[in-house]
Amino acid sequence: MNLSRLNKGRKGEEEVEKYLIKQGFNVLERSFRCKIGEIDIVAEKDDDIYFIEVKARWSDNFGSPLEAVGKSKQKKIINVAKYYIAKKRLHDVNCHLSVVGVDMTSEVFKLEFIEDAFEVS
Repeated sequence: MNLSRLNKGRKGEEEVEKYLIKQGFNVLERSFRCKIGEIDIVAEKDDDIYFIEVKARWSDNFGSPLEAVGKSKQKKIINVAKYYIAKKRLHDVNCHLSVVGVDMTSEVFKLEFIEDAFEVS
């Protein structure tokens, strides 16, 4: 596969979106941006809101996709999620801070969904 890094990231997000829809999620936002940062996907399922970080890897040189979401990235996701909740006035909703790792090292992509990958501390 001969894709640029940005296109590979977008391809990973597209694959995750397809996966989520098949699992019964309603994708509310893709690449939600605000002054604080960005969340790759905001989705809803069973009246819960999911803030989803997508990490795609096309080689295993830098570890697994899930290892790429460190404390700094988690903090940014938490703050963007709080902003989104306030902006949309979703104060009485259950939220999940999730990560989907996309292994793109072969022609068949492998996805690993971690529903509650981390918590607000």
